[in-house]
Amino acid sequence: MAERNSRVGRLRNSSVALATYFRRLVTPPVPGDGLLLAGFVEGVIGWGLSWVFATSPGLAPLGPITSIVGLWLVLTIGIVAIGIVYTAPTVRRNRVWIVWGVLNLAATVVNLAAVAGALPLEWLRYAYWHPWFAVIGAGYVVTAVDNWGSPQLRYQERLVYGISGVATLGLLGLTVASPTVLFGAQVFLIGGVIQLVPIGHDVLADAVLIARRH
Repeated sequence: MAERNSRVGRLRNSSVALATYFRRLVTPPVPGDGLLLAGFVEGVIGWGLSWVFATSPGLAPLGPITSIVGLWLVLTIGIVAIGIVYTAPTVRRNRVWIVWGVLNLAATVVNLAAVAGALPLEWLRYAYWHPWFAVIGAGYVVTAVDNWGSPQLRYQERLVYGISGVATLGLLGLTVASPTVLFGAQVFLIGGVIQLVPIGHDVLADAVLIARRH
């Protein structure tokens, strides 16, 4: 009986600790993991709706391509706004987040230029999802190697980010060399996986650590 009560107590303590942890992630000033969580939500919405628009064009209010680009424009503005307005000053000054912000804005500009017809026709094939794969690949590599000695990012997390980044850049290079390797709506499913798995691992790893401590 005592052992059972002890288990129930530990479970209750872990639940309270996790609830406190996730509440902290969404309470301004948002910490780095909070911005990660926002990026995870952005990825679920962005890649999920992009897949819906690509597979069900009738649901795309402005047509598949324009709707997908418009969706990512809104999401990018949203995540950048969260980073600038609601995060802690230490997060805003972090080099990794600055790199991610610049990469996201660059990909958005390329998308908008493609929709506006401002790019040469031979570039259009690479002007939509390719920039976002480049953002994910380069961003995760930078995340893995930046400030290597910092304890804020554990070795296992750096390893996941690094492997994901290199794999994404390799996949991007393969699709540029052989454009038919990725074709159609499956691109958005793959994009969702490569963006969400490393972020989810990072956030959950911290949550598991907190739960074990209690």
